[in-house]
Amino acid sequence: MEIRQGYRHPDGRTGLRQVDAAALSGLTQSKITRAERGQFTLHPDEAAQYGHALNATPDQRRELVELCSAVKADSVSGQTRIIRRAAEIQRRIRLLETQSRVIRSWQPTIVPGLLQTWEYTVALDEWTPDEAWAVERRGRLALLDDPDKRFEQVLSEAALRWIVGSQKVMNGQLRHLVELSERPNIDVAILPFGQTMVPPPEGTFHLYDSRAAQVATDIGPAFPTERPDLDAFAATFRRLSEAAAHEAEARTLIERVARGR
Repeated sequence: MEIRQGYRHPDGRTGLRQVDAAALSGLTQSKITRAERGQFTLHPDEAAQYGHALNATPDQRRELVELCSAVKADSVSGQTRIIRRAAEIQRRIRLLETQSRVIRSWQPTIVPGLLQTWEYTVALDEWTPDEAWAVERRGRLALLDDPDKRFEQVLSEAALRWIVGSQKVMNGQLRHLVELSERPNIDVAILPFGQTMVPPPEGTFHLYDSRAAQVATDIGPAFPTERPDLDAFAATFRRLSEAAAHEAEARTLIERVARGR
């Protein structure tokens, strides 16, 4: 959240330099810079202090504290937190996605959540989501319309060929992937069969800037925040992305699968 752009100086000037924000909030300029780049997350108390010093609205301050809390919940003890409740999972993921500028995902067997049609999601989970879950999911999908966010999604070709629900549901999902891939802020990359490379990881993972990851486990998602873990995930993602088909090449592959080839 960029509060500084909405700041109004007592003399009427709008906007605020980082050095001024640091002086007003009592935080170091380095800390503010790293936080805005997604390399560091403010403690919730620091977030409240920062928002108050910059005359943020109560809603802005509340959202900023909530976003920082979403990440810091894992890093206080240095341990990974497992979240099992469906609506809470969606809320936690949405907060991380809202706070991040670049969201990267690897999904070996199914279409990632942000790229799913509603019919695909319902067929995949074999349940009708309750309203709390649906609200959080809609909030996440709305982020795709933010041109300032970048979504880099790598799927295995298997995710295209595994029929979820029915062929009709799957065809709708494949068309949706093609449409999303044409947006300038969304990269839908496909790792095709037959690549000469180290076998890709079997597990799903997502990266939110350089601040946190999400990893699928048998009992629910985990959210690592330790730097060595994040660096390892980032290196793996680069390897997968380099081997994958992108843009027109990816769309050609998706369309070929849709034609049953």
